[in-house]
Amino acid sequence: MPTAPERYDLIVVGLGAMGAAVTYQAASLGLRVLGIDRHNPPHDFGSTKAETRITRLAVGEGEQYLPFVARSHEIWRDLERKSGEQLLHQCGGYIVTEQTPVPGQRWQDFVLETNRIASAAGIEFHVLGDSNPIPPPAGIVGLENKRIGFEPTAGLVMAERAVAVQLQLAAAAGATIRTGETVTSVTPDTSGVTVATAEGHYRADQAVIAAGPWLADLIGQTDAAKLRVTRQVVYWFEVDDPDAFSTERFPFVMWVGDTDEDYVGIFPIPPGGTPALKVLGEQFVTDTHPETVDRTVSPLEIQAFHERHIAPKMPGVSNRCVKAGVCLYTNTPDDHFLIDTALDSDRILLMSPCSGHGFKHSAALGEAVAQQVSSGKSEQNLTPFRRTRFG
Repeated sequence: MPTAPERYDLIVVGLGAMGAAVTYQAASLGLRVLGIDRHNPPHDFGSTKAETRITRLAVGEGEQYLPFVARSHEIWRDLERKSGEQLLHQCGGYIVTEQTPVPGQRWQDFVLETNRIASAAGIEFHVLGDSNPIPPPAGIVGLENKRIGFEPTAGLVMAERAVAVQLQLAAAAGATIRTGETVTSVTPDTSGVTVATAEGHYRADQAVIAAGPWLADLIGQTDAAKLRVTRQVVYWFEVDDPDAFSTERFPFVMWVGDTDEDYVGIFPIPPGGTPALKVLGEQFVTDTHPETVDRTVSPLEIQAFHERHIAPKMPGVSNRCVKAGVCLYTNTPDDHFLIDTALDSDRILLMSPCSGHGFKHSAALGEAVAQQVSSGKSEQNLTPFRRTRFG
């Protein structure tokens, strides 16, 4: 059995976006923390990959998210000061939707909903029109008869760098980090929690399971049944002038189409990032598992994506794919987060802030969960993410 203190205050299972944030925040509060991951985060096998994530202070998914993304922006800036790494690029961002959305479509009229939420919260957001001086995104065609929104305070977070920085700072604050070690079970009893791995057993007062697409393998069937894992593909296409698509000159674009499969996200190129245009789509038809998912992206898949999503919208972007990779979404039935104690023990907290829009909130969620573990209460309201809403 590995050398370990008699007992930890907290064990965090999974060290992606959420687990790294909890580990860092809990260690900063003075807790004895053990963080465990089956791989070596940041890695390519889960959900925290592909360099960047979109962040929006005006969160059209719901008012309950606004405090978390705002606080996350503050934490990213604090992490930048502590690490010397630039993590947040507030380059602005566009949202494009149809004027009349198809009923039942996942995004609905996301521009108007975002505008409603932003207006109520006093967040700057513009719906483009004849009276608005903000131009539509450069280099993109087919915007006639579309509804376009723009948030100047939106931007990108360097996802992989943010995870690495938080784990480094967690270790500096005294946390124990174990990577390349797979957790096989998390078992509560009346005096604590036992976390078993192939290397041995660890004891703690409490555990947080933030295992992303592996979460369902470690929790009870009732909660596991609420989670679906889907394969998503990210592409980087060559452009003639990478500077034209830099975070200094090009905001991100979220283009929502008639169906879920019409969605395309277009990301600017950050300093030090892959010098190509990052784009992605979404699909929610076929489920998968992180151990069996097809991680190859075929030439036909690349060609089909370019022909459907890029050529009609960005004719100046080459069909030469610099690289492509597979990312995993973990979705709940209503696409909102699941953060709650396990059904069989309040010593275990399940953490699945997921459904394709979780990273922007991760720093503040980690802080709130660490506060909850440490003192029994958090400064942010986590109750909207309890399972009771499912009935």
